[in-house]
Amino acid sequence: MTFGDLMSLLLTFFILIVSMSEIKKEDQFLASVEEVKEGFGIHGGGSRIPSQDPPAQSMHEKLEKLDKGREPTLSHSNDEGTQGRHDNVTIVREGMRYIVGSRITFYSGSADLTVEGKRLLGQIARQVKGLKNKLEIRGHAASAEALVHSRYKDLFELSFARAKAVAKYLTSAEVGVDPARIRLVAAGDSEPVAVRRYTDSALEPNRRVEVIQMEAVVGEFQKPESRDLP
Repeated sequence: MTFGDLMSLLLTFFILIVSMSEIKKEDQFLASVEEVKEGFGIHGGGSRIPSQDPPAQSMHEKLEKLDKGREPTLSHSNDEGTQGRHDNVTIVREGMRYIVGSRITFYSGSADLTVEGKRLLGQIARQVKGLKNKLEIRGHAASAEALVHSRYKDLFELSFARAKAVAKYLTSAEVGVDPARIRLVAAGDSEPVAVRRYTDSALEPNRRVEVIQMEAVVGEFQKPESRDLP
């Protein structure tokens, strides 16, 4: 009997909550609130200081009052903004990208292509020639590469030189990839493949260049034609 009474009370309580979840008539809601307060022995606002005001149902009314008295604010930035009567906007959708072929690796501190590197680039060129997709040539370096006796001042310059060497070979007359498709990126030593390796041979994967084919095509990166304005 005790369990049955408890279930009946809980069911009644939940029905009351559901019925009060959507307020259609404000006066009926306030009357229901007062009845519940009296049933639980609460007087006033239910706080430490007794009050005759009904408890607040939500913050919407207060927020609306605050918003009505708010003055619009103006920017005081010194930035002059975009110049000109017309803005040229180009939407570029790069989409998916994936590495084409194998990694092109280099000797420590060097940006010269090896015979094996040229052979791998020939295989890559056969896959990408004739397409209009952008190609990102991404150069990398190993953090342990000694630059003391190198002509490159830091690893970013070295990784860029490697990417440039690959791009130069792909766009040469011998290979024939369209130079408009090429984008060069220097990652330095920020994206290592082999970590916690210390020997020269183990760090070879970090001294690499990756040829990444993008879903975007060349035309999406071209600037719109200029218009002669009166």
